[in-house]
Amino acid sequence: MKKYIICLLILCSNVLLAQNKSNFIFEESIYTIEIQLENGKNFLELDKENKFQIITKNVEPVNMMCSGQNLKRGKLSADKNITNWSLTIIKEGLKNEEYTLSISFRGKKGKLFTHQFLLPVKQN
Repeated sequence: MKKYIICLLILCSNVLLAQNKSNFIFEESIYTIEIQLENGKNFLELDKENKFQIITKNVEPVNMMCSGQNLKRGKLSADKNITNWSLTIIKEGLKNEEYTLSISFRGKKGKLFTHQFLLPVKQN
């Protein structure tokens, strides 16, 4: 019985970790887009400048478009698969305490991919 309880606990913890990561990772076929926050947390901060990187795999930055309220492109990165961004979140721009970041890109065969990241926001 103890083995089943331990297995159940491990399974539940893995599901919770996957849910937290899914807010910051988009995977479709061979394409991956990951958002890494500079503050090392798993949420954006309200009324502060939030810096983050978008890391791509098999996505050409030239074919990618990002949109969101108060979103600004940051310094250029030496790595072509990393783009730097910053944004300042205001309460009026939130929906259900989440910031919406939309990313669209064209794949290798010209297919259009679109994804909306719903990033959690907290006030510190």
